[in-house]
Amino acid sequence: MSADTQLMLNILGCLCELLTTGKRASVLAAKGTVDIILRVIVSASKEASVCEEALLLCHVILTKVGPKDRKLCVKARLTGALQVTMNMVKNNTTFFKVLQPALQVLKLYSANSVNCNALAKAGAVGVLFRVVTSCGHKRVICLKLVLEIIATLVKSKSCASKAVSYGAVPLLLQMFCDWQRTDHHHRQTNIRKAILNVIKNITMSRSGKKAFIQADGIKTLYTLSLETLECRELEGVNNLSSQILRRCFPTNKLPLATLSSPLTFALLDLDSAGHSAVEDLLDDSGEGESTDVESEEEEDDSGSASQDDKEGLENGNKGKKPEINSSNQSKQVKTRDDLAMYEKYFPELFEFQDEVAEPMEDDMVISSYPIVIPTGSEEPLSCSPTGPSHLSNQLDSMNFESPPTLTQATATQEELTQEERSSSANFTAKVDNNGTFESVLPIVKTPSPDVYGHYPPSEPEPLGQKKTGLQRTMIFRDIARQIHPQRVINKVVFDLDQLLRQPGDPGGAPDNGLLAVAKEQLKLGHARKHSNSSISEGERSTPEETARPLKFESRFESGNLRKAIQVVRDYEYDLVLNPDINCKHHHQWFYFEVSNMDADIPYKFNIVNCEKINSQFNFGMQPVMYSTLEAQEDRVGWVRVGTNVCYYRNYFTRSREVTGGPTGKTYYTSTFTVTFPHTNDTCYFAYHYPYTFTMLQSHLSRLESGFSTNDIFYRRLTLCSTLAGNPCDVITITAQPQGRDAKSIELLRNRPYIFLTSRVHPGESNSSWVMKGVLDFLMSNFYTARHLRETFIFKIVPMLNIDGVINGCHRCSLSGDDLNRRWINPSMLLHPTIYHVKGLLLYLQSIEKTPLVYCDFHGHSRKKNVFMYGCSTAATLAASSSSSGEVDSSDLVDSVRERVAELSGSESTSSMDPSDIEEDPGYRTLPRVLHNIAPAFSLGSCSFIVEPSKESTARVVVWREIGVVRSYTMESTYSGCDQGPYKGCHVGTRELEEMGRFFCAGLLRVGRSYFYQNNQQQSPSNDNADVMRNADSSWIRTSELFVPCELVTSGVVI
Repeated sequence: MSADTQLMLNILGCLCELLTTGKRASVLAAKGTVDIILRVIVSASKEASVCEEALLLCHVILTKVGPKDRKLCVKARLTGALQVTMNMVKNNTTFFKVLQPALQVLKLYSANSVNCNALAKAGAVGVLFRVVTSCGHKRVICLKLVLEIIATLVKSKSCASKAVSYGAVPLLLQMFCDWQRTDHHHRQTNIRKAILNVIKNITMSRSGKKAFIQADGIKTLYTLSLETLECRELEGVNNLSSQILRRCFPTNKLPLATLSSPLTFALLDLDSAGHSAVEDLLDDSGEGESTDVESEEEEDDSGSASQDDKEGLENGNKGKKPEINSSNQSKQVKTRDDLAMYEKYFPELFEFQDEVAEPMEDDMVISSYPIVIPTGSEEPLSCSPTGPSHLSNQLDSMNFESPPTLTQATATQEELTQEERSSSANFTAKVDNNGTFESVLPIVKTPSPDVYGHYPPSEPEPLGQKKTGLQRTMIFRDIARQIHPQRVINKVVFDLDQLLRQPGDPGGAPDNGLLAVAKEQLKLGHARKHSNSSISEGERSTPEETARPLKFESRFESGNLRKAIQVVRDYEYDLVLNPDINCKHHHQWFYFEVSNMDADIPYKFNIVNCEKINSQFNFGMQPVMYSTLEAQEDRVGWVRVGTNVCYYRNYFTRSREVTGGPTGKTYYTSTFTVTFPHTNDTCYFAYHYPYTFTMLQSHLSRLESGFSTNDIFYRRLTLCSTLAGNPCDVITITAQPQGRDAKSIELLRNRPYIFLTSRVHPGESNSSWVMKGVLDFLMSNFYTARHLRETFIFKIVPMLNIDGVINGCHRCSLSGDDLNRRWINPSMLLHPTIYHVKGLLLYLQSIEKTPLVYCDFHGHSRKKNVFMYGCSTAATLAASSSSSGEVDSSDLVDSVRERVAELSGSESTSSMDPSDIEEDPGYRTLPRVLHNIAPAFSLGSCSFIVEPSKESTARVVVWREIGVVRSYTMESTYSGCDQGPYKGCHVGTRELEEMGRFFCAGLLRVGRSYFYQNNQQQSPSNDNADVMRNADSSWIRTSELFVPCELVTSGVVI
């Protein structure tokens, strides 16, 4: 370095000129220019007469070379250049020629948190605010730089406190007001953003938030932002304003006395319910279950519901829920003798053994005699206090020593008159002659959709279009309530808690008298022609009698609405949903009735206690609405409705007991606006197309009364009773044997099994619509359906969580448990449906008839399309090797490695390449086939990785313990599709049922691959050759999938 000052200035000037053009900054930075310049700055600052020009040139060079050196911040602090630059700013707060490059370099230095702390100790906050004051409206470049530096510094709580002490918050608010009112052409929006960024970071601290509120910042910012809310140029400014307002806004509690569900179900104590008898049958089977609370493959922001916090039992619960531990956990059945109790559920294997020589009777029908699984010496589980238990009487009178035989009895369920519309498009709900089910929720009426049925629109409904800034607008409207409390009505118009406390509140069974009237009217063909229906939904008053506010109701099957509050104006309502019974969580499913509306007036509904961090409501999904008047006129049933649909975080806070962790989390609001087409109509709103237990029973009754027993082998047997005492059915569908000779019966028994389950999560009603499509197709006369029945034996449990469906829960059963996290070690008492379905699978495994395919139907709330999750050893190991050690140490991955070692004969798989693992690739066949033939299916969304959090789900347990390679979860979106023919459209009931039919068609290809693989492994016998020929002929072209048998046999279709 030359001692000649002039020579030094000339060199620095040359460097500045070199950096004005071209890409020379990186080259100079690589040659160590930054180190030299920093030493020059420190040396020049220590001279007796400081050369200001040299310091200025050095900082100009650093503004261009500094960003190319990633260690600039550390070098500046270690050399002492940081303090020199800070002193330059302090000494030149009004000399902007020197101030601008110094601020640019200081901005680079402040990218390091240690440098920020050093600057704070040096009093940088006060100095920088003096610079802000001196800049005014003319020095916009320096003003923007200094505001950006301050925004970085005040991220530290100590710096934020110093800024508050300096009086920064009122100063910044005043600056924002001045710029908002003077910058009419929006040329300096970056200045306003910089000011708001400083305020945003200051309000991250408690003192900053307090100072903002004391300075009346909420009202000031709200008023200023409201003036420009629709201005697209200021969208970024308004977004920052809404973030600040939402953070500083006072949080409120939900307008509820308790967060627990007002509906409670008393659970038995295992120790007093014959637990010792249970232990004799079961064996411990592993670790605790995952506590994920999203759909089978999703995470939920609300956190996991801890097992020792089963909510809702403290208020009015007479029973006490036992804590399940290793000492009282149920044990799994393993021996053939233990599983013999399930033989009766496989009539296809045993029914023909004594009838080989007998001819098949044409009038043979299924048995309706109930079969209930014995549970040892314990008493039957208690049912809802709202209604009598019919099943408990049956249990008392049945003899479990000799199981009931299948009889040729006539069906005991009534059938509604057939409508002119096709069965695939029409679903008219009804109940059987008993007309009863057990419900914790008091049932006061039968909803119109269960009476008049559902006719889907002729075309897929398009996804909604979201308006720009809609969420921000809704947030500002919520803030307006607090700023102008005098405008808030806050009138409670529906309160389930209060209704349940009223004496003589009806409960138990549904209003069967009303439904009987409706059924009779439908049979006569007059129900939809009369305006004054005898059903409560159809009763309509004249416009003069219309009363405000709206009337709400949710005390019907699958209904969920806890409270409705009229707010702000006559046509806006806040709605609070019920949590699942014995829980404080899982607010998503809603289904409620609205009446006494005026036509052509927009009504706004805000569901204010949602929990998930995002929703498809922000991406085009709309809720569904059912109009009773429209249904009575033979028009469509459930339709997608709603404008201004969005989902955003609100100001209702969640307590520690709900979140299971720190406080501070808030609920989310789902909001939509609806304009009703009719005055005094009775309409129903739901999260998705409801599918109730009553609808399932009606559907099965219709199927049973309309099939040919000569061709189809069909049995519906009661597998067990739920906690509340409702029957859980298992259905068997296959083809009748070609004859009663030994060879034909042996071919029947050798058919592979397909095991299907659905509705383990009550709020996932789309899974039931897919299952309806499966059942309709399997029982149809389509050519493909006939081949499916001849190829496979189908075991179907169409509804696993019946109690949850009846009582309007979203995810859990009456025990407060997510049943899809109980498959590893289900309790016979608390999770009877899971326990006995797993018993069926274990029985098939014990007789060496492991299902070829297992699929559990689900719904997905945050993805589009239909897709599958499967299980792959190689994919799981590949994912675990690329993830953290936390995943590698999981029991699931360890068990996968042990399985690979056993198959490969190796002692260790820690160094095994996942690509070297040999596994059956058949798990990919079904998803690939569905991707080719099903319009709504997306192969790109499928995954075959087994995550540790899913180890207790049905898919993983069936794959891991039962040994089903093709074990799947099929997820159907609540929303719509973003690919394929249905791109940009909602997925409706027609598309969901269609997906069920395509799923069945895809099984043909799976069967073909399976038989071909078996044929390659062993020389086929004559019987196997017949099966091979049958399997080869069962794979037909896509164009022939849904062709009636008559057209194929007559030669119309070639």
